[in-house]
Amino acid sequence: MNEWYFAYGSNLWIEQMAARTGPIGQGDDRPRVARLSLHRLVFNMQGEDGQVFANVERPGEGVFGVLYRCSPAALDRLDAHEWGYERRRVLVTDERGGALEAVAYVAKADRVASGGKPSAEYLERVVRGARQHCLPEAYVREIEAHSRR
Repeated sequence: MNEWYFAYGSNLWIEQMAARTGPIGQGDDRPRVARLSLHRLVFNMQGEDGQVFANVERPGEGVFGVLYRCSPAALDRLDAHEWGYERRRVLVTDERGGALEAVAYVAKADRVASGGKPSAEYLERVVRGARQHCLPEAYVREIEAHSRR
């Protein structure tokens, strides 16, 4: 059964998401903007090469992202790219104000690090995707600010 996947990091970028999972849904299954309340976006998922990637943590003012409709096979393909994360069920609010259950990738506890900074290339993919989906400009600027921290 297909389900919603809440993307908040580099998978916001449509081209990357399509390369990882296959064609992006259309019509009722098209991507839609959503918000995960009570969380914040952080860059603390430690990669094997020392780079850090996006993660969500509590507490926070909310994380904007995009819902993609994914088949079980598409999520299995995505799992191969999200090796430092685990799938968790989350409740998000979509652009119409409706509550939807989705899956999100959250960093495994043993992969959370402090003091890291995302690479410029990675951050650019996150920002590019955020702009493709017209996430609020103030939120996009907050993401961009991580390059200066």
